[in-house]
Amino acid sequence: MKFSLSKTKLAQYLQQVLQVVPTKSTLPILTNVLVEALDSKLKISATDLDISLTASIDCEVTKKGSAALPARILFEIVKELPESEIVVETSGSRVELKVPNGSYKIASIPSEDYPKLPAVNTKKQIKVSGQDLVAMIRKTTFACSDDETRPALNGVLWQTQGDKMVMVATDGHRLAKMAGANPTLKGMYEDVIIPPKVLNLIPKLIDVESAEVGIIFGENNMIFNLGDIILTTRLLEGPYPNYEQVIPDNNDKKMIISREELAGAVRRVSILSNALTHQVKFTLKDGHLTLSTTNADVGGEGKESLSCDYTGETMELGYNANYITEILNKIESKEVIFELSSSVAAGLIYSTEVPKEDFLCLVMPLRLAD
Repeated sequence: MKFSLSKTKLAQYLQQVLQVVPTKSTLPILTNVLVEALDSKLKISATDLDISLTASIDCEVTKKGSAALPARILFEIVKELPESEIVVETSGSRVELKVPNGSYKIASIPSEDYPKLPAVNTKKQIKVSGQDLVAMIRKTTFACSDDETRPALNGVLWQTQGDKMVMVATDGHRLAKMAGANPTLKGMYEDVIIPPKVLNLIPKLIDVESAEVGIIFGENNMIFNLGDIILTTRLLEGPYPNYEQVIPDNNDKKMIISREELAGAVRRVSILSNALTHQVKFTLKDGHLTLSTTNADVGGEGKESLSCDYTGETMELGYNANYITEILNKIESKEVIFELSSSVAAGLIYSTEVPKEDFLCLVMPLRLAD
């Protein structure tokens, strides 16, 4: 194998591929990247057996071949080299990186020892807007569970419903749901559960403004075609809980409040909240929301009052401040709507500018500390 490539390009693609390389693994081979020199193309691949990433780069190939190379050492060397053309050549069980004023040799592993990567047939792909996909990812993945006893909740449910796609994530305490129209999905009805790790890679790997993403639904995997990068992920096994059942449709009390003012007040008051529960008490009374917290461990109390649009009976609710803060960070309007029914029932939070059918968050209250 022999090819040459500019330092900048090689470093850029290695950095992207490294995001899939496990830092520690019981299989040492996985800490390597597979480098394949083909006809005027270089492919660099990595896998952790759940997620695989392959980058394809136009490249001057003198001799075709392949080898597995230690990922992080290779990247560290390339990153530190001065800007120049790098010639990479295999010699026996070693690979040499030649630059104008030096050379570096590292051990390689035969490519046959590297795990087989999933086959990709781009003819089967469906195109979706990169901008829409990234918006859905950013507004849902935060609500995924990390409780390994409920593996389905460790992923994001992605539903294709005719000409609409819906993403849902929940950890049992909060839920985020976003829907978007997509005419290319017409007639498709599919439910898959995708690990958030792979979804969170997509915004880092595409030009959000202009890109279209090709999607291929496999038997037990899903493939994202991002142009010069192919991302494959193993799907999580379901079934996913019926989330529609937990979204209340009869919350009869409504509070409209400035998103920025509420986010700031929650952050400040929560400094004195319980370190375990992060509980902040919401007291709603005609036209006012009072946030309060007490912390016996430090002998502290915090209290702030905000004006809001609320008429109805006085209500007291306890919420995890971190959940409220995260939800408010995902909503982009000046004001937010809280739809509530009682101090023990799920509350809905959504934008005043986007219909709740398109994006809503649900949060369960905490039992108020006496």
